[in-house]
Amino acid sequence: MAELNEFEKALAEAEKEAKEAKTVEPETPVLQSREIAEKDGLSWGKVALVGLIVALLLGSMGGFVYWRNWKWRWEKIPLSEPMARVPSKWPVEKLAERLQESGKVRDAEAFLEAAREAKLQTIQPGGYMLPKEAGPRDLAQLFAGEPQLLKITFPEGWTASQMARRLAKAGFSDAATFQRLSYAGPISAWEGKLFPDTYYLSPKATGQNLLLRLNERWNEVIKELPKPFPKVKGKELSLVELVTLASLVEREAAVPDERPLIAGVLLNRLNKGMRLQVDASVQYARRRAEESGQLAEGHKARLLFRDLTINSPYNTYKIAGLPPGPICNPGQDSLKAAARPEPSPYFFYVMSPKLGRHRFAKTFEEHKHNNALAKLEK
Repeated sequence: MAELNEFEKALAEAEKEAKEAKTVEPETPVLQSREIAEKDGLSWGKVALVGLIVALLLGSMGGFVYWRNWKWRWEKIPLSEPMARVPSKWPVEKLAERLQESGKVRDAEAFLEAAREAKLQTIQPGGYMLPKEAGPRDLAQLFAGEPQLLKITFPEGWTASQMARRLAKAGFSDAATFQRLSYAGPISAWEGKLFPDTYYLSPKATGQNLLLRLNERWNEVIKELPKPFPKVKGKELSLVELVTLASLVEREAAVPDERPLIAGVLLNRLNKGMRLQVDASVQYARRRAEESGQLAEGHKARLLFRDLTINSPYNTYKIAGLPPGPICNPGQDSLKAAARPEPSPYFFYVMSPKLGRHRFAKTFEEHKHNNALAKLEK
């Protein structure tokens, strides 16, 4: 019985020692993140709050940048030019590119998105009046409509009558007044002073305003001409005489580089006292006679000798010197050619069908030879 008690006593002591061994802590404890935070005087909750704030700030900054970029692309911006010109039918992609290049929109893609919303695909030629400020959507709606100004081009060498017909065909309401004012008398006060160019004009403009607009551009070009003007028999040509000479050059030259040489030939003839005998002047006389009801047929593809006898102050086969005024509205190159003609010994020229330009001659005999060649080339 005593041995059993001793055994139980030893077992109890062994269990006590095992329990004490489990509760012994390591000599160097490892601190966890929470314990580190607490050691530095921060609570775990404070650390989490700081992280949340940083995340919110970063998200807010990203949202602000996105919003600012969106606003930058779409907001209205000041437009310095009052009009946008579209010279021909443009696809919307080309318009978007041009608008960005000219600073009318900040981002071409934004305009294209606005154009899709407005169902805009092709832009009609003409002039579009711009507001003082606009965004991509404003411009898309503007170009989706009709142009406020019509684009119209007058080729070099056209008469005022030809211009009037083009105005009428383009839909200008007062084209008839333009025609009437251009030929208010036997000698037109406007012929030759209406500069041939491309214009953007209001279809509701009056005939007089149209004349003034073309004449304004003419005055700009005239100011650039070199001076003094050439002389005929020692006297400098007047402005009207110079423009008249330029109009003859415009209608006679077959290729651009002939202009100064033809101007020189005509001046040689004037200084020599020879009649100019310019076929284009006869064609103009016939057109004016047709418009006034004196002739059934005006311009002819090929003039005959009997056509050269028409009674008109513009017929240079019958009158001496220059006609009383221009026979067309010459372009800038012909005006420059008249102001600075090319000196030469030539007095004659004839068109060569083979060469596609004129042959020039010093004497009438050479001229007859060139005429014979021209007939063989037809």
